[in-house]
Amino acid sequence: MKKLLALFVALLFAVVTFAAVDLNTADEATLVKLPGVGKVTAKAIVAERDANGPFVSFEDLDKRVKGVGKKTVEKLKDAGATIGSEDVSSEKE
Repeated sequence: MKKLLALFVALLFAVVTFAAVDLNTADEATLVKLPGVGKVTAKAIVAERDANGPFVSFEDLDKRVKGVGKKTVEKLKDAGATIGSEDVSSEKE
């Protein structure tokens, strides 16, 4: 029973971690935990954001960061990632 409870808590923590990631404020270590984002892409996201300012939308992220395409954007949205205060629920339609 304790193992089952520990597994449930670990899964819940993983879901909460993904849901709270803002791509305009997250560091590389946080970004690599997201689906579709490896070390190179995380570094590129941070470098682009530092050089040219925050992203205004997922489309902006797609255009500005090499290695981020439509599939990665969908994975990020599904994981609950955000771009500032952008409401991604309207973009999924």
